[in-house]
Amino acid sequence: MAKSLYALDESIARVNQRPPKLTLADRTYERIRRDIVDGHFAPSSRLHLASLCRRYGVGMSPVREALARLSSEGFAIALSQRGYRVTPLNLEDLKDLTLAREKLEAEALRLAIENADESWREGIITSFDRLSQLDHALADRAAEIIDQWELANGEFHRALVTACPSQWLLRMRELLYGQSQRYRRFSVIQSANIRRAHEEHRSIMEAALARDSDRACNLIRAHVLATSQTVLEALSAETEERVS
Repeated sequence: MAKSLYALDESIARVNQRPPKLTLADRTYERIRRDIVDGHFAPSSRLHLASLCRRYGVGMSPVREALARLSSEGFAIALSQRGYRVTPLNLEDLKDLTLAREKLEAEALRLAIENADESWREGIITSFDRLSQLDHALADRAAEIIDQWELANGEFHRALVTACPSQWLLRMRELLYGQSQRYRRFSVIQSANIRRAHEEHRSIMEAALARDSDRACNLIRAHVLATSQTVLEALSAETEERVS
């Protein structure tokens, strides 16, 4: 009975919760972060404060606040008395990121399956259907729809873990997903190499909906590793070309 009351209290809290109002610094942070992840700011490039102010139509204060936050999350590096630059991409960081991400994705998915409800199921099915439509068009229209595909891919992976009760785990998963997206977008920009993962997504969805935690977690780990391997190959090729 106590457990039921606790679950009811949690549901009421979620319903009553209102999304916080975004400040100008929050919105600036979101825009700069998106441009870093999407590759509009190249890895290792300088982030000039005055240029950012002009680009986003804001003052110096929200830009500084946004960059400080991006630095704390690993998207930018603070230069002593000289502003900021985009965090570079490298093989060792990608390997470390992949190791952390596969563990967090699997644990978040396991907890989501244990705490799943009907809205979780519906969210997965809806997001998978949307992603599938773009998957089928990706081969012929990659340059045109890559932004839409990335958004749909993120929504699908987020839907898988949305029933996870650990907010800290979800925050860390989201941070790592953003970092991995940076690497993936870079590999696409450099080599037009897009891994087709439609059947992997389907298998993960089916295992999750069947409440087969072990299979679902094994599949999500394999999926993360396979994606990372594709990016590693592109990044290695780019590094060799630069050195030569």
